[in-house]
Amino acid sequence: MLLEQLVEKAGQTPEHDWNAYYRWLFGELAGREVDGYATWLCPQCCTVNIVQLPARYGTCRGCKLSHLPADQ
Repeated sequence: MLLEQLVEKAGQTPEHDWNAYYRWLFGELAGREVDGYATWLCPQCCTVNIVQLPARYGTCRGCKLSHLPADQ
């Protein structure tokens, strides 16, 4: 029964729109609308990081692992 609940939950839309939240937060901090960023989860230490686009790569805040954005 737990597996069925997990599969059903995975098919639903997320409760929070994190992209909209970060767009609002960065816009408030910068004092203007900000669109050039991407978030990524470090596979090594599970830290959420932000890449300012059009950067060629980002570096993890926790373990310094390099990350290449997929948007290029």
